[in-house]
Amino acid sequence: MARRNNRIAVPVGPAWTDVFRSGDAGGADGPGARELLLTCAADSAFSLEYRLEAPADPAGELARLAPGEAARIGGANQLIRHVVMRGVGGGATGGVEETRF
Repeated sequence: MARRNNRIAVPVGPAWTDVFRSGDAGGADGPGARELLLTCAADSAFSLEYRLEAPADPAGELARLAPGEAARIGGANQLIRHVVMRGVGGGATGGVEETRF
Protein backbone atom coordinates (compact mmCIF):
# COMPACT_ATOMS: atom_id res chain seq x y z
CA MET A 1 0.00 0.00 0.00
CA ALA A 2 1.14 3.49 -0.79
CA ARG A 3 1.24 5.95 2.11
CA ARG A 4 -0.46 9.28 1.53
CA ASN A 5 -1.11 12.65 3.16
CA ASN A 6 -3.82 12.31 5.78
CA ARG A 7 -3.20 15.83 7.16
CA ILE A 8 -5.36 17.73 4.68
CA ALA A 9 -7.18 20.78 6.04
CA VAL A 10 -10.83 20.01 5.26
CA PRO A 11 -13.04 23.11 5.54
CA VAL A 12 -16.50 22.98 7.08
CA GLY A 13 -19.32 22.16 4.61
CA PRO A 14 -21.61 22.51 2.77
CA ALA A 15 -18.94 22.42 0.02
CA TRP A 16 -16.88 19.24 -0.44
CA THR A 17 -13.06 18.98 -0.66
CA ASP A 18 -11.36 16.47 -2.98
CA VAL A 19 -9.09 14.10 -1.02
CA PHE A 20 -8.62 11.51 -3.79
CA ARG A 21 -9.21 12.01 -7.51
CA SER A 22 -7.76 9.63 -10.07
CA GLY A 23 -6.50 10.66 -13.47
CA ASP A 24 -9.56 9.31 -15.28
CA ALA A 25 -11.79 11.39 -12.95
CA GLY A 26 -9.89 14.58 -13.81
CA GLY A 27 -7.38 14.50 -10.94
CA ALA A 28 -3.71 13.77 -10.39
CA ASP A 29 -3.82 10.85 -7.93
CA GLY A 30 -2.83 8.17 -10.43
CA PRO A 31 -5.07 5.27 -11.37
CA GLY A 32 -8.27 4.35 -9.59
CA ALA A 33 -7.77 2.61 -6.25
CA ARG A 34 -8.86 -0.86 -5.18
CA GLU A 35 -8.83 0.17 -1.52
CA LEU A 36 -8.44 3.37 0.52
CA LEU A 37 -7.92 3.98 4.24
CA LEU A 38 -9.71 7.22 5.13
CA THR A 39 -8.89 8.89 8.44
CA CYS A 40 -9.89 11.81 10.61
CA ALA A 41 -6.74 12.86 12.47
CA ALA A 42 -6.76 12.19 16.22
CA ASP A 43 -5.96 15.86 16.87
CA SER A 44 -8.64 17.16 14.48
CA ALA A 45 -10.80 19.81 16.12
CA PHE A 46 -13.94 18.47 14.40
CA SER A 47 -15.38 15.35 12.79
CA LEU A 48 -15.59 15.01 9.04
CA GLU A 49 -18.02 13.53 6.55
CA TYR A 50 -17.01 11.69 3.40
CA ARG A 51 -18.66 10.29 0.31
CA LEU A 52 -17.65 8.62 -2.92
CA GLU A 53 -18.26 10.64 -6.05
CA ALA A 54 -17.00 7.97 -8.48
CA PRO A 55 -18.41 5.41 -8.34
CA ALA A 56 -21.17 7.62 -7.01
CA ASP A 57 -22.81 6.96 -3.67
CA PRO A 58 -26.59 7.30 -3.85
CA ALA A 59 -27.83 10.88 -3.47
CA GLY A 60 -27.62 12.06 0.11
CA GLU A 61 -25.51 9.09 1.26
CA LEU A 62 -22.40 9.90 3.29
CA ALA A 63 -20.51 8.66 6.32
CA ARG A 64 -18.90 10.40 9.29
CA LEU A 65 -15.53 9.94 11.01
CA ALA A 66 -14.85 11.36 14.47
CA PRO A 67 -11.34 12.48 15.44
CA GLY A 68 -9.11 9.41 15.61
CA GLU A 69 -11.43 7.19 13.55
CA ALA A 70 -10.62 5.44 10.28
CA ALA A 71 -12.59 3.65 7.58
CA ARG A 72 -11.18 1.19 5.04
CA ILE A 73 -13.23 1.28 1.85
CA GLY A 74 -12.88 -0.93 -1.20
CA GLY A 75 -14.18 -1.00 -4.71
CA ALA A 76 -15.68 -4.48 -4.94
CA ASN A 77 -16.44 -4.53 -8.67
CA GLN A 78 -14.89 -1.27 -9.79
CA LEU A 79 -12.07 1.08 -8.87
CA ILE A 80 -12.56 4.06 -6.57
CA ARG A 81 -11.85 7.20 -8.56
CA HIS A 82 -13.08 10.16 -6.50
CA VAL A 83 -13.58 10.74 -2.75
CA VAL A 84 -14.61 14.02 -1.10
CA MET A 85 -14.73 15.20 2.54
CA ARG A 86 -16.08 18.15 4.52
CA GLY A 87 -15.75 19.29 8.12
CA VAL A 88 -18.71 18.98 10.49
CA GLY A 89 -19.14 21.96 12.82
CA GLY A 90 -15.80 23.47 11.76
CA GLY A 91 -12.63 22.76 9.82
CA ALA A 92 -11.30 19.22 10.25
CA THR A 93 -8.01 17.44 9.52
CA GLY A 94 -8.00 14.15 7.65
CA GLY A 95 -7.65 12.50 4.27
CA VAL A 96 -6.50 9.30 2.65
CA GLU A 97 -3.80 7.55 4.67
CA GLU A 98 -3.20 4.47 2.50
CA THR A 99 -3.99 3.53 -1.07
CA ARG A 100 -3.92 0.11 -2.74
CA PHE A 101 -3.97 0.32 -6.53
